[in-house]
Amino acid sequence: MLSKIKCGVLLCCSLLLSSPMALARTQTIQATGIYQMGENDSIAAAKENARKDAMRNAAEQAGVYVRSYSKTRNMKLTDDQVEVISIQTMQVKNCQYTQDYRNNTLVIHASIEATIDDADFQKRIDANDKIKDLQTQLAQEKGKNRDNLNRKMQESGSDPYASLLVNEELQKFRQNPQYAAVIHKEFADFANQRNGIVPADIYGRMALLDLYNGSAQFQRDLDKAMEIAPNDPLYYTIEALQTLSTRDYYGAEALADQALHLNGRYWPAYYVRSIAKGFRGSTRKAIADCNTALKRGGENCRYVMNYRAKLQRVFAGRHDFVEFNDDDFQEVIEDTIKGFYHDMEQIKLHKKR
Repeated sequence: MLSKIKCGVLLCCSLLLSSPMALARTQTIQATGIYQMGENDSIAAAKENARKDAMRNAAEQAGVYVRSYSKTRNMKLTDDQVEVISIQTMQVKNCQYTQDYRNNTLVIHASIEATIDDADFQKRIDANDKIKDLQTQLAQEKGKNRDNLNRKMQESGSDPYASLLVNEELQKFRQNPQYAAVIHKEFADFANQRNGIVPADIYGRMALLDLYNGSAQFQRDLDKAMEIAPNDPLYYTIEALQTLSTRDYYGAEALADQALHLNGRYWPAYYVRSIAKGFRGSTRKAIADCNTALKRGGENCRYVMNYRAKLQRVFAGRHDFVEFNDDDFQEVIEDTIKGFYHDMEQIKLHKKR
């Protein structure tokens, strides 16, 4: 019976010695440092500088060991983490100074003996991992709160940050419409920073800039605007304008009708439908729609008045074969795109009445 107990004790001891904790070791590091005194240095200051140099050299050696230790345990430490752990876990046990002269200058040498303990820096690694986990959780919570706030501003359409960006980019566009691609990128970057949670009119503006530049991103940007605000007639009107730019007049009219189904008093839809009717030759109906657009909010828009004047010219000269030409078409489309971009705030306010 006694022999069995002894065997059990020996077995327990062997298991403990083979466990990870039993592998913990204390490493001893020898390192030297040197400092050449200047005219204004004291002996004490020179010794301190030599000791610091030795500590740096010892920390480098400790870093090599920490990195090797982490690799054997499949841990991925950054250079900063290795440096911090090496310095924090290193304990200086002894420091000896010697001195000599070089070129008539006193030189101080420091020799130190330092130790690092596996178990100590494993604890620090574990603590560091816990801190990182907590930081990740905190960042996630902040991200959720930020997304919730952005979503509320998106739903209400009252986003002060988006409004500030819109005003800044509108000034750029007014200075030179050729900045359209740069402005589009500013909006895209803003949307990416918000994980796409921005007011619908940000994407609406991007779609108009796409249309102005002939960009293939138009449909993607417009679809995002419609996804956020599916009942807003503005985005059907913008799509009608894009369809009109391809000379699909009946398709443009159908989309304008969809916008008017959502809001029967929406003047931009009457205006775009008027353009489609005018360029397919239905001048009387085009004038009627344009007059409605002017009555219901477009009276202060130069591009609407300019198109009305073109319609009047064609109507007055219908017996003299006066018709729209390609230059008229391109001018009207371009003026309308720029006009809608400039007047987006006014168009949005009109929609809310």
